[in-house]
Amino acid sequence: MSTAEQEVSAHLCVPGKRDSHITNPGLPADVMDKAITRLGWLGLLFTATLQSVHWTRISFTPFAGSDQGMRIANAALIIGTILGITIATLAWTRKLPRQMMLDAAIFFQVAAAFCVAAIEFRILIHTDEPIVGVSGMALWITFFVLVVPTTFGKAALGAFGSALMGPLAALVYAAVESVPLPDYGRMLSIFLPDLLSAAWALLLSRYVYGMGRALGSARRMGYYELTERVGHGGMGEVWRAKHRMLARPAAIKLITPEALGAGGEVTSTLIRRFEREAQTTATLQSQHTVQVYDFGVTEDGALYYVMEYLEGLNLQTLIESHGPVPPERAVHFMLQMLESLDEAHRAGLVHRDIKPANIISSKYGVHYDFVKVLDFGLARCVEHNQGTGTMFPMVAGTPAFMAPESALNTTDADARADLYAVGAVGYWLLTGKLVFEGLSDYETLLEHIHNVPVPPSEKSGTAVPPELDRIIMACLEKNPEDRPQTAAELMARLKAVPLESPWSAERAEVWWQTHRPSTQGSLGSLQPSLAGEAA
Repeated sequence: MSTAEQEVSAHLCVPGKRDSHITNPGLPADVMDKAITRLGWLGLLFTATLQSVHWTRISFTPFAGSDQGMRIANAALIIGTILGITIATLAWTRKLPRQMMLDAAIFFQVAAAFCVAAIEFRILIHTDEPIVGVSGMALWITFFVLVVPTTFGKAALGAFGSALMGPLAALVYAAVESVPLPDYGRMLSIFLPDLLSAAWALLLSRYVYGMGRALGSARRMGYYELTERVGHGGMGEVWRAKHRMLARPAAIKLITPEALGAGGEVTSTLIRRFEREAQTTATLQSQHTVQVYDFGVTEDGALYYVMEYLEGLNLQTLIESHGPVPPERAVHFMLQMLESLDEAHRAGLVHRDIKPANIISSKYGVHYDFVKVLDFGLARCVEHNQGTGTMFPMVAGTPAFMAPESALNTTDADARADLYAVGAVGYWLLTGKLVFEGLSDYETLLEHIHNVPVPPSEKSGTAVPPELDRIIMACLEKNPEDRPQTAAELMARLKAVPLESPWSAERAEVWWQTHRPSTQGSLGSLQPSLAGEAA
């Protein structure tokens, strides 16, 4: 293996390479959550079925046995009802940890099986009539393993423990009512189907649990485990994830093999380019650039980034949900975006897809309205350009925020194309409207190339300072030479805008505290940036 290949293998999760730190992961958290929810419904279904069967037998079956036997059946009904309601309450209130709840389900399975047996075998022990149909015990044992996945040992304990509740109930009735047990042949005809059902249930349990484990394996990216999908688009998905050793949440962006072209084949050249761009992105140290923790290639050929998880709103959702922001807040957002871009541009990177959905306003430590710029994975390296220099030449940006030169020729776009997009984002923040709103992406691109936009002051419902109006319009000039030439220059001009009242930390905190219910755990949208909608 060459030195370059060894370096790639050291950084990427490649097929056939096992992580020595991987432990037995069990079921994914969301699979366990769904199983617990189903367990709650099963508890209620069990209670309702137990009641209906008991009272049906009381109403239509002649009583057989002593009063003591009847009391046992009634006690089983009461206990079963309490068990079913209790397990449903625990499942839906999430009072117990996930694994403890699933372990408690095994106890519920066995205890509930005794209640079924106590009601079902009260009559069978007093009659010699042949057994017709499938017992409730067999149905309970089989149905339970389909609802609650668990390990082989626990499944065996639950299934065979439940099957043995039938003989136990027969022994209890025989002792209490002082009657002999049925003969060996009848006992076998009564309880053998339950034991066979337990054996079949054990096989089903392995299948169900195996599917859950396979899903968990498919969701593991290096040291990270995917827990919840939070966004998706034509080129991939964003998942919330957790590190399997550190208590650190993360966001993982998956880029599917099919979206890479060439039949979805991940070539060594593509991997090296992906590695180079990921490493370049990881070198960015601005506190307003999303941190990249890791990157790699999955066994099925998907590329992935591991990024910090942010609790907040992207600027697209923020404006759509709460309307345009005052000028001082728009300036506050734009300055932080530009700080991130300034470092990237100095490193030779052009973002190429600056848009509201890729800008997160979050609560970051003790800071509110703290901006993070996402999706530097689509950046193009200007100084070290080879060919297109980008990993995704088919994705040039988002039409509503694309500079004219980007629409005409992606390779001609430089850092000033990002400043055009910053102006378009500022326009969105102030007005809640796009610079141009064509009927199609193609029409929108043509308007960016040929049409002069209406100043934001004419579309905004609040007064826009004239200087801020001029800055936005300068960013939206068709000729890159007529725009601010650097992010630093644009920041200086924004800082000089006279504002009636600057956006303070106190105002930001009040806004976030007021709107907290709608701003928990939101991530940047993938839809435009990964949908491949650009021309």
